[in-house]
Amino acid sequence: MIAVIAAGVVLLAIAGTVLWLLQRPPGPQAVAEAYLGALAGGDADAALDRVASDSLDTSMIEAAFAGATATIADATVTDVIEDGETATASIAYTLDSVSGSGELMLQQTPTGWKVSPDGLGTLTITSTLGDAAAIGTGVFAVDEPVMLLPALYDVLPAPVGILTGAATVVVAPGSAATAALQPALSGTALEAASTQVQTYLDACTAPAAVVPEDCGIRVPWAADLATLSSVAFRVETAPTLAFAEDLSSFAATGGVLVATASGTTRDGSAGTFTYRTDDWSLRGGVAFTGNQLVLSVG
Repeated sequence: MIAVIAAGVVLLAIAGTVLWLLQRPPGPQAVAEAYLGALAGGDADAALDRVASDSLDTSMIEAAFAGATATIADATVTDVIEDGETATASIAYTLDSVSGSGELMLQQTPTGWKVSPDGLGTLTITSTLGDAAAIGTGVFAVDEPVMLLPALYDVLPAPVGILTGAATVVVAPGSAATAALQPALSGTALEAASTQVQTYLDACTAPAAVVPEDCGIRVPWAADLATLSSVAFRVETAPTLAFAEDLSSFAATGGVLVATASGTTRDGSAGTFTYRTDDWSLRGGVAFTGNQLVLSVG
C-alpha cells in the first residue's frame, strides 16, 4: 500500500512538470517570428499585440496600416542573442520587392517577451501646403515624427480629394523615413470651395432686418430712409470664385446684386427703395487645416 501511494506521488510530480513546460511563455525568437508573421499577413492587431505598446497610439497606427499598399514578406529570424531581460533578433525580409535586413530589440515584460517599440519605424511628413496628411484612414500632422508598423505606404496631402500629390514611402523596421509632399489643387477643389462660398452667400442674401456684415454688401439705404425695417435681395449674377496664385486667399468677384430696403422715411411715411450693384464681391483667406479646406471671409 505504501509503494502504490509513493508511485502516485511521482506521477503527479511528473505531470506537473509537463504542464509547466507547456504553459511557459514563448521566447524572444518565437515572439519575433510571430510579429513578422502578423506584419506579413496584414494583421495590425496581432502585430501590435507582440509589441510593448503602452506608450503608443495604437489606434492611429492601425488606421495607417489599413492603407498599407505592401507588407513585409519572406521574413525570417536569422539569429537571437539574449542578454538577461533583453534580446536582439537579427531579421531578413522583403518589402516592396527589395530585400532588407535589420534587428528587432525585445524586452521582458510582466506578460512575457515583447518587441520593443523600436521594432516599428518612424515617418516624418513635410508639405509645402497644408498642415496634415492622410495615411490609410488616419490623418497625421506634418513635421511631427509618427510611429508606424513596417510597410509600404501611400501618403496623401490633406484635405484628401482637394489636394493632389501623393508620395509613396517605405517604412522599414527600426528605420526613420521621410515623405516630402508638394501638393497642388485637384480638379474638384474649385468646385468644393465654390459650394462653400455659395452656401455663405445664400445666408448673406436671406431676408433680414439689417444689412448683413462680412458679406461684401453695402446698401445706401440711409440716403433715403430714416430707419430700416427690412431688406431683401435678388441675386442676378453670383460672384465667380478664384484662388490667389499662392493659394493663401480667394476672391469671388463680378456679382450683380439688387437690394430692396423698406423702412420709414424722414417725413415719417413708409418707403421702399431699390439699389443695384454690378461689382458685388467677397474676399478672404484660404487654409488647408487637417482634412478640411477652410475659407475665412474678411
